[in-house]
Amino acid sequence: MLRLTLAFTLLATPLAALDKATLCGTSAEIVDAAVNARLDGKAKRGAIRSIKRSLSEEQAGFKPAVQPLVEWVYSEPDENMRPELATSYNETCLNN
Repeated sequence: MLRLTLAFTLLATPLAALDKATLCGTSAEIVDAAVNARLDGKAKRGAIRSIKRSLSEEQAGFKPAVQPLVEWVYSEPDENMRPELATSYNETCLNN
């Protein structure tokens, strides 16, 4: 949970002007993409690059958050690699 708190802290600074639902929702999408990349066997560095490239113009401000979120996902135990991880992340983010 400490790592998740760190991820929220890293996100909050550059994206503080966004409303919480947008912040949490978009970062949860990044978490979901990282989970899928890991389950597909993609290397962490490749996941970071492809997720950054997949962000829309409106989501460009999230690029600095991609690496810490992917790092967090790749540090989690294999049994946590389920689609629900992004949902859980979003709920935790909204409640903090």
